[in-house]
Amino acid sequence: MKPITGQYECVHHSGIGLDYFTSRIDRLVLYPDGRFTLTVQQMTTNAPPETRQEGHYTQEQNSIMLVFDNGGFEEAQLSPNADGVQIGPNYFAKTSDSPVLPSAKRLKQDMDDIAKGLKIASTLGNVAIKAAKTFQGVVSPGQSQEGENPSTSGSSSSPQPNTPGATSSNTAATQQTRFCEQCGERTRPGKRFCNNCGAPIN
Repeated sequence: MKPITGQYECVHHSGIGLDYFTSRIDRLVLYPDGRFTLTVQQMTTNAPPETRQEGHYTQEQNSIMLVFDNGGFEEAQLSPNADGVQIGPNYFAKTSDSPVLPSAKRLKQDMDDIAKGLKIASTLGNVAIKAAKTFQGVVSPGQSQEGENPSTSGSSSSPQPNTPGATSSNTAATQQTRFCEQCGERTRPGKRFCNNCGAPIN
């Protein structure tokens, strides 16, 4: 039988991939001196991210008894080919024969997940930037038009268009205006003599 010492993992997949970011990974490490550590990651966000328990273990054929230092025990079953351990409903697959060195397979998978995560984040960032630019391009012309309309349509200094009434009024005023035939001075309507030279106004 293969030595049971080493590292075991139980991966609780999220179903969306990228286990490094989204899945829970519980770890069991069996040391040659009969000691073990069991690290369990939590599902809830308001609890500590993981709990770590230590103790000692004993093996009898395919049965492993885990006795915790803080009291209690757990019986585990070793797979026939010693490539995994069943603890209750959870199966821990063996990832490394060394209890200290990390699993090369796990390191490669984590690096792949990190690379994919960075690529996704970069893609989402570019999409967000494009969306922001598009939104700004749509909003800015509307704001510009709204800012220009009041100044062009509501300005009090702009000349008023000529209306028929205003034109006839100006014409009547022009017809009533008279000038002195002697000196050319402008006279008021109804005046019979020029205020400037005293000449009669016809």
